[in-house]
Amino acid sequence: MTRRFVAVLLVMAAWVAGTVAGSLGGTPAAASSPGIAIGKAHADYTPSLTGSKPIVILAVGSGARPGDDVLHSLSDSLHLIFLNPDQQRATLVGIPRDSWVDIPGHGSNKINSALADGGPDLMVQTIETRFGVHIDYWAITTFWGFKDMIDKIGGLVVNVPFRMYDPPYSGVDLKAGVQRLSGDQALAMARDRHSLLAGDFGRQEDGGRLILAALAQFKKEFDADPASLFNWIGAGWTHMNTSLTIDDVMLLAYTATAQPGGGVQNIVLPGSSQTLGGTSAVALNDAAVSAIFNDVTPDGIVSKRNVPPSPTTNQPR
Repeated sequence: MTRRFVAVLLVMAAWVAGTVAGSLGGTPAAASSPGIAIGKAHADYTPSLTGSKPIVILAVGSGARPGDDVLHSLSDSLHLIFLNPDQQRATLVGIPRDSWVDIPGHGSNKINSALADGGPDLMVQTIETRFGVHIDYWAITTFWGFKDMIDKIGGLVVNVPFRMYDPPYSGVDLKAGVQRLSGDQALAMARDRHSLLAGDFGRQEDGGRLILAALAQFKKEFDADPASLFNWIGAGWTHMNTSLTIDDVMLLAYTATAQPGGGVQNIVLPGSSQTLGGTSAVALNDAAVSAIFNDVTPDGIVSKRNVPPSPTTNQPR
């Protein structure tokens, strides 16, 4: 991965992983409920953008509604994005939002409550503690930021893997195949779980598919016209709030020496629905999860033997 790719992926993460917030520097949006937000996970640490040690981004989709505190609401989607600068590869790890975990200082609960309980810092601490991973950046977005940014880039080209139809809940109504989605359609795809046999596990995988679609579209447009980078960044500018400076972002964006490679893994942590703490939650498969993080933490890549089956394998095509 290059520095430019890291910057772009921060933006992509900030507005894809199911409803996430990304950020760019400065204070383009002073609203109390920004559509996008990005920050360093550890203020005193700047990751290396070269070498084999992965750069790790936590992409969070906030379930906040307009007027809510975006940074202290239940999370709707969670992805860890591992970038290997040396091998130019990436791995997306979807974390089911109902995963039952220990939340430091708050006891055991579903992982999506960590953001509401203590904001991005507690969410980072919870994930680092549970999975033994060091996070470099976090990115959070909202429903309204997600929709508006996709519309501003002219829609998102996505290969929808199967028929998706769920008018009563997410509102999704998509046929299988490659198509350009509006902001509303992409949001419906990101939120759909009722039409999926795998429920939230499938929704996490679809969030990864949207991230991959955004990366593919950006690369295609950038190859044709490098100035398109500004279009993508500008699409979210009015929604953004961040602890990063614009200099930080532009440094990442303009010190690239090569395009990223094509190998990107999209996996979802396996588990099962159980009653935990008196509520329905996801008990993660500890053995499989440990194998995944033992693999991905050193170099950002999961070996084939430890890649779990796709949760949507049995979804009717």
